[in-house]
Amino acid sequence: MPTDEAQDPTTVSPAALAETGVVEIPTEPAEAWSDALDDDVYEGAQDSTRPNWLVPVALLVLAAAITTVAGAVAYTLLRQDRPAAPTAVTTFVPAIATTTSPPVATPPPSARSRAPEAVVLSARGDSVYVGTKSGKTACQVTVNYVSCIVQFVGRTPLMYGQPTNVVMITYEGIMDWTIGDGGQLQTRTLDYGTIYHALGWTITPTSEGTSFRNDATSRGMTVNVDGARAF
Repeated sequence: MPTDEAQDPTTVSPAALAETGVVEIPTEPAEAWSDALDDDVYEGAQDSTRPNWLVPVALLVLAAAITTVAGAVAYTLLRQDRPAAPTAVTTFVPAIATTTSPPVATPPPSARSRAPEAVVLSARGDSVYVGTKSGKTACQVTVNYVSCIVQFVGRTPLMYGQPTNVVMITYEGIMDWTIGDGGQLQTRTLDYGTIYHALGWTITPTSEGTSFRNDATSRGMTVNVDGARAF
């Protein structure tokens, strides 16, 4: 009668079972299982390294998000701190009405302020002879020149070693000196304060001297006992 150990196959070692020929124990599956286990371990090792590249990408995304948020906050703060633009103030200046004074009419000059009319002297031949009230000056007036013989008391230019006593002025204002003798000339006495006109010359006698002015050129001279001056 077989024992309990012989009846229970689970208590028999695999080698004994193999010797009996009842149970065939394959050896290849063990190697295949070992190879499969090695492949699983290798693939697991590879899978453990795959998530490593995600870390830098996540850090970059997080940094970009932080930068964007910081920029938005700074822009908001700057807009709040910026002072408001000053409002232009328009000042209205009332227009001042200008008044124009009416022109003041200038009264016409009175008869007293008007220059006295010149007395026209008549010529004898081509000359007019006039003399001063003092009797020390006698002059001949022609169209081209005026010549006066004067009892000078002042110094005059010398001619032949003698002081000249005749002064002449042309219508162009050229003055000349000479020596002469008037003889007994019949002259028209000139009154102070009266203006005379003769042969294109205006004659103005005063107590300071007698002036002869050519009407065309405004050239002439003033003569008295102290000398003569051209203008």
